[in-house]
Amino acid sequence: MIFHTHIFIKNIVYRWWGSICSTVILKVLLLLFFMLNLSSLTHAQRPGQNIRKMNKMMDELYYDESDTSRLSNQQKGILPIPIIVTEPALGGFGGGVALGYLHSNKRSLRKDTPANVTGIFGGMTMNKSWLYGVAHSGTILNDHIRYTGGLMDSRVNIAFYREFLSVTIPLKVRMDIWGTAHKLLFRLGETDLFLGPRYIFSKTVSHPDISTDNPGLDSLINSITGKSKLGLLGLVFSFKNVKNTFSPDKGFDVGIYIDYNATFFGGDENFLKTETYAKYYFEPVSKIYGAIRLEGQFIESNAPFYAIPYVDLRGVPAMRYQGENVILAETQWRWAFYKDLSVLGFVGGAKAMNNFSNFKDAEWIYNYGGGVRFALKKLFRIRLGIDTAWSNEDFAWYISVGSSF
Repeated sequence: MIFHTHIFIKNIVYRWWGSICSTVILKVLLLLFFMLNLSSLTHAQRPGQNIRKMNKMMDELYYDESDTSRLSNQQKGILPIPIIVTEPALGGFGGGVALGYLHSNKRSLRKDTPANVTGIFGGMTMNKSWLYGVAHSGTILNDHIRYTGGLMDSRVNIAFYREFLSVTIPLKVRMDIWGTAHKLLFRLGETDLFLGPRYIFSKTVSHPDISTDNPGLDSLINSITGKSKLGLLGLVFSFKNVKNTFSPDKGFDVGIYIDYNATFFGGDENFLKTETYAKYYFEPVSKIYGAIRLEGQFIESNAPFYAIPYVDLRGVPAMRYQGENVILAETQWRWAFYKDLSVLGFVGGAKAMNNFSNFKDAEWIYNYGGGVRFALKKLFRIRLGIDTAWSNEDFAWYISVGSSF
């Protein structure tokens, strides 16, 4: 299932496996409810006790939609987790499976402490892209320290778009990627502010699926051919006070990522990459929920082609519009019109350019669309649904679990 997350820098090297790692973590919690019920059935002595325990759990989940930590602290177990991929840049459809192990976290006294999760995962899409790996997320010292990390191997078949003779053409590339990433965050006092380092390393071998006798086109192909390494050491600043992590309605989510790729850290080149984002969720009137998302990504020119920022909007294929500087704004409005059912609409705009002096001439990339949602009252009010989205030249649909914004 597609989760729009900002755990790692958004490029194809660690976006692919970073999003899957976060998917493992989130989906283990999504299915925690079913594990709790299974656990109660296993340990109860009589059918009547089973029913009473299940009803009690359902009532607790109904009235305490955000307290996943209390439940996760009491249970542990292994869960099989299906994965569905609908990203158009990866063939439009794919699937896989993850096995997540939920650790008990009884030592934390904080109500909002995330569960400790370890998982393995693997999947494949229609265009023969595949990925597998392991991931872990956990907290220590009463949630004053948070760690997220993983290891993956993958093959990504995707198109990069380049201009040739004033025409934008897609260059299909097969990338074999091995990588690892680790993030360690420290809580600042008793606030919701976190600060800490992260390290990302990857090896990539690129094989363009095209050959020509045109010198100009061959030059473009050679620019996306060969082996390369990334070694980024960065600083992360995070502030998040949303009430419901999975499907937020109110609160702020702000992050700043400053990463430096250097030969000293294992990379091939020296360059700086910065990403900032801010999300604001609010309820201006009853049953109407708004959300605003602002984002900026900036990188130096000697970065490899796959690390260059790109426009990340629903309806826009990944890597379709790249630039050394990308700015983006999107808003979404949802109407909870009947019980657990709601409909939503969204619209956004972005620009990708190599320098800000070209801002005026850079093409506006836009998206718009809508979707439907169904809130699972018994499962932390996580919203499930489907989105359809249009952009400048493309159309896509997405299966949404939790927040798609």
